[in-house]
Amino acid sequence: METKTAITALAALAQGSRLAVFRLLVQAGPAGLAASKIAEKLDIAPSSLSFHLSN
Repeated sequence: METKTAITALAALAQGSRLAVFRLLVQAGPAGLAASKIAEKLDIAPSSLSFHLSN
């Protein structure tokens, strides 16, 4: 991975909710989780989750 790409990817995780989503998805594995389940498990409003997933 190029350094610039790695820095950009890591910077995206430098926010609490985004890091929590990332950790949850890593735990879920290849099957992943539906956005509604992520919002439910992390107690994040769907509109907030949508914002974090789109950026």
